[in-house]
Amino acid sequence: MSEQLDRAFQSKIWLDSGGYLVWDQTEALTVIDVNTGKYTGTDDLEDTVFRTNVEAADEIARLLRLRDVGGIIIVDFIDMGTEEHRHQVVHRLEATMKRDRTKCQVVGWTRLGLLEMTRKKARESVSTFFFETCRACQGRGKLPVR
Repeated sequence: MSEQLDRAFQSKIWLDSGGYLVWDQTEALTVIDVNTGKYTGTDDLEDTVFRTNVEAADEIARLLRLRDVGGIIIVDFIDMGTEEHRHQVVHRLEATMKRDRTKCQVVGWTRLGLLEMTRKKARESVSTFFFETCRACQGRGKLPVR
């Protein structure tokens, strides 16, 4: 059980394809960065990026429910060359988020190419029940130099 919790709440989450997410949750918002990592996919870079982003959309929706994250969520998907691929990734995320009982809204793409979304904050994040904030860094992930 402890291993599953650690894997579900770590900041770097590996995708089955070899890509990964970097998850950073602050008091103000949650930021998720999508990376291809070890995934080289096909000879077509655009196809590799698109497949990684679709897989990431599914995993993000699953983890938002599992971690019970609420508030503002910003996703930095890997830049896609076609508008059709951007539309398909948003559609996939919206479709997957429909399974969520908590109200979610995919707002859309910013001018910087980030995806904005919100998820109703019903209570404290589930992580507060399983983990305590580090006394040394106060949850910032940095320890003072000695």
